[in-house]
Amino acid sequence: MTVTILIPIYGVERYIADCADSLFSQTYPDIEYVFCDDSTPDGSIRVLEKAIQRYPERRNAVRIIRNERNSGIGMTRARLVKEVRTDCFFFADSDDLLPREAIATLVKRMKETGTDIVDGAYREYSDGKEGPIQLPFHGNKDAYLNRILCQSIGTHQLWGRLYKASVLQKLPNMFFDGIDCAEDFCAMARLLPLVSRSWTDEVVYLYRTDNRTSYTKDAGEKNVRSCLRANKEVLRFYHLRGHLPFPLEIGLLNAYRICRGNGFPLSLADDIMGYVPEHYRARLICRLFHKPTLYNIGDMFYRLFRLSSAL
Repeated sequence: MTVTILIPIYGVERYIADCADSLFSQTYPDIEYVFCDDSTPDGSIRVLEKAIQRYPERRNAVRIIRNERNSGIGMTRARLVKEVRTDCFFFADSDDLLPREAIATLVKRMKETGTDIVDGAYREYSDGKEGPIQLPFHGNKDAYLNRILCQSIGTHQLWGRLYKASVLQKLPNMFFDGIDCAEDFCAMARLLPLVSRSWTDEVVYLYRTDNRTSYTKDAGEKNVRSCLRANKEVLRFYHLRGHLPFPLEIGLLNAYRICRGNGFPLSLADDIMGYVPEHYRARLICRLFHKPTLYNIGDMFYRLFRLSSAL
């Protein structure tokens, strides 16, 4: 199996050398690397080019493409997946690290199981120290999907998973221009119903948590709107499938909590998502959320139903 590793680059001059070293020193031989420079304003590309020189055996397998303007992570990921010409692909963020056997471990497991996606374990990484092992979810796909749809219960990150290239035919619009926050939730919540999944408890990813300038550290109205747009696309996907699973409605209701927690009116979520609750419990919570004096009661019911729907 051949593998493409897809890496967006923006503002990682301090971290890209370590990331590149971990990518180029993989023990698995059949890897292509596609980096997308999202018009980064710093010296990230210069540092990357120096790293490439240290691995002459990988040089011909590396491509660097560039966005003419800063386009955000959603558009950048959408462009990157169009570059996949191999059997499988893998997302890596440009401030994170991979253990040397990561790709080999995932490929081996994919060959054993024949599934469309293989999840691996990961560790958080900060100031040179590794945290405890975070294991992938063990269980059937439906149970895992319910946790993801609830949001903030099941891990829906893009990295740390090996994907067959054929999943891009099942979900061609995996990413959207302008959805730069919750783009991982938007992708995984729609992809999982369409594919098969397996896992390995071997650590295949080190997720950096000490980069204060990463895509995921931005905050404010732009990110809230992006999160709401992500929910809207997931809502559209499940409407086309005929119904809204209750765990998804719990996740959509969480969008109102995000608005309130960030000081935005709930009408912002109404306007962007266009969500109309289907289940009676969701209708109850939504009504309570929209009455300021009853919001806390609605939140109590939300927490209760969220716990039961993720089991």
